[in-house]
Amino acid sequence: MKGLSAASAATIALCLVSGSAYAQVAGSSDPAAQTVPSPTATVGSTVATSDPAAQTEGLEDIVVTAQRRDERLQDVPVAVSVVSGSFLVENQVRTLQDLGATVPGLVVTNSVNYGSAPLSIRGIGGANGGGNVFADEPVAVYVDDAYVSRLRLSTADLIDIGGIEVLRGPQGTLYGRNSTAGAVLVRSAEPTADLSGRASVGYDSIDTFRAQAAISGAIDKAGTLTARVAGGYSNRGGWGSNRSGPQLNTGRDWQLRAFFRYRPVDALTIDLIGDVSYSRSEPGTIAISDTRNLRDESANPTGSNVVFPYVARPDLDEVRQNNRYDLNFRTYSRTRGRNLTGRITYALDAATLTSVTNYREWDQIGSQDSDGTGVNPPNPAFVGGPAITNVGNNFTVAEDLQFSQELRLASSGQGPFSWLVGGYYFTEKNRVEPVSITNNLAGPGAAGTLVVFNADQRTRNWAAFANASYALTDTVKLSLGGRYSEETKRFNNTQLVTLIRQFDPPGPAFFPAGQVLSAPPALNLRRKDTNFSPRIVVDWKATPDTLLYASFSKGFKSGGFNVFRGNNPVFDPEKINAYEVGFKSDVTSTVRFNASAFRYDYRDLQVRTPVPAGGVGIESAAAARSQGIELEATYAPVRGLRFDANASFLDAKFRRGTLSTVAAQSYVFGTNPAIAFEDIAGNRLTRAPKFQFALNGRYKWDVGADYKASAQASVRHQSSVFFLETQQQAPTFRERGWEEVDARIGFGDRAEKWTVSVFVKNAFDNRHFSQVSAFFGLPNGALNDPRRIGAQLDVAF
Repeated sequence: MKGLSAASAATIALCLVSGSAYAQVAGSSDPAAQTVPSPTATVGSTVATSDPAAQTEGLEDIVVTAQRRDERLQDVPVAVSVVSGSFLVENQVRTLQDLGATVPGLVVTNSVNYGSAPLSIRGIGGANGGGNVFADEPVAVYVDDAYVSRLRLSTADLIDIGGIEVLRGPQGTLYGRNSTAGAVLVRSAEPTADLSGRASVGYDSIDTFRAQAAISGAIDKAGTLTARVAGGYSNRGGWGSNRSGPQLNTGRDWQLRAFFRYRPVDALTIDLIGDVSYSRSEPGTIAISDTRNLRDESANPTGSNVVFPYVARPDLDEVRQNNRYDLNFRTYSRTRGRNLTGRITYALDAATLTSVTNYREWDQIGSQDSDGTGVNPPNPAFVGGPAITNVGNNFTVAEDLQFSQELRLASSGQGPFSWLVGGYYFTEKNRVEPVSITNNLAGPGAAGTLVVFNADQRTRNWAAFANASYALTDTVKLSLGGRYSEETKRFNNTQLVTLIRQFDPPGPAFFPAGQVLSAPPALNLRRKDTNFSPRIVVDWKATPDTLLYASFSKGFKSGGFNVFRGNNPVFDPEKINAYEVGFKSDVTSTVRFNASAFRYDYRDLQVRTPVPAGGVGIESAAAARSQGIELEATYAPVRGLRFDANASFLDAKFRRGTLSTVAAQSYVFGTNPAIAFEDIAGNRLTRAPKFQFALNGRYKWDVGADYKASAQASVRHQSSVFFLETQQQAPTFRERGWEEVDARIGFGDRAEKWTVSVFVKNAFDNRHFSQVSAFFGLPNGALNDPRRIGAQLDVAF
């Protein structure tokens, strides 16, 4: 009932106020912009005026780069959504995690630790908990045209962003490296020739302070060298009471970026973008299943430590609503990142050459309470021994380095035929030294075990791709494309299992602390995968303002290796056949309506399954299907007034396959439950809600001759989802549907040199788990943020 009241209130609010959800003003006369995406053009309109108050009524032309060219959104036969830089600022979007249900088909999660929050598009997402540290993500992320391989960017602060494009569906040709579900394109705000700057500072009721600033302008008198320097800092005081320690969900982040652009002649543009970042977070998870036997002696008269992973704790709703955590081991993650991107664009007579070079590195350290129960059981290895501090925890030190080089040559000018060819090279080194998993109740006599993994992986990928379009008639165009990829991975892994404490049973046997229980042979593995992914698109410009299209494409994600071994250290490549039809129309000068329908057939879908002893493994499901319909609409009836809405229906299920599962409905806590295999045919894919919708409204109006005000409201809805591919009859790895309502009121000067705003996020305090991961076989959930009320000051010159 609470969710229904929230939705009803938001609907009433949307009838009263509205505004721009995704687009912002922009324009570019740069000839190089035909092949080098401009962030301002990417997310903006072609309105040329610099006075926001003088904008004309109706819809703006939004420019996207989904096909590696600057093109009107309404002319691109691709399912793509745009989130502008202004939307990110005005809606307090701190990370990609905050975009859940904003874009149709996009599902985001909160991190359970190690800065990992997997993204999912149309039912296909990354690791449940982010635990498989070397796995590639099916949703590829690109920053300033450069591919980012590691998941850690999903929790990083978005500082001075020009805009974000979300491409839905496999991107096998132009954004082809392992992106079988979609791609997220993030673009930094560009330097300007004129001196300009902006700053923002805000604070909210859960003790979050956030500040950003950027300054831009020409360095030399001729204006051939321009620069933009941006920085940001956030400090999250946290929320959620923790019985065994300090408040959780705290964090501190800072980032600094420098963007230099050199244009000695009109035909040549050289960009150099570098940034450094630091992040420290202390997230919390809540134990979801019934663990009363570990807490309540009256419920445990026999002293049994039996737990029930698929039975929800009776106080779950109360614990979730009141943010009650019970962790007794320090949970934190600290990440440092460094990045350098070089981008060169040279306009030839009939084509434009683009080079993108990137180097990125991360180093990370962190630990995690991996039982979530808060239980300190007595040491069973000694009669009358002291209590064990924590049942289970893990610790990780990781390092990732990547380098990529891309070259593209694209036709320029007008004509019935256009083309693009390119080559791509990528190399990456990943290392964990170590990943250690502590289980204080395992081993002989429950003396506890320490499992230590040391692993490294080296990846090398090269690809060649091409795309060509030909206008068969004045209104019908045929596009053909393809990408050939070759990827080699080398993997090394050692595992050592030792006793934590000594065990001296009756008789001559004696097990000292540090006794080696298991030392499997080291793994030294290599694999090579090759693939060709074609794409064919036919689009028809039925009217000057209406586009219809149909496409078929294939996608590919290379195979790899499991750090935590599980049942098989090797998993196979994932492949997809994708079919899509779409419709885009500016129905009138004030109404825009886009729709798409799709069906995906997956083979050997890579599924992230929990390893009961700790970590995450990847297994292959023989066949899966994802199909659905997505709608997007915009209505801008008068100047200053705008409504945006989107909705999606998704049917995503497994068709064939078996996956490992903890089949036992109960087991002794601290032991490794037996693994069985479950037929998953008919089960739903995880993080694949049947329904999503979002409504956004905003109204801007003048207050006298010098000031203006704005009011906006939004509601987002996501239906129930599963977080485990097996055991879907149980409630513990499933979350109910939710709605979140946001609102904002702003006041400032007419030229937008300053704006003061007050806002509320999640106004009805709807609490839900955005991610549920299995720790030692038990479900632990990460909660969304509670209601936040705050204020923000934005200034610009």
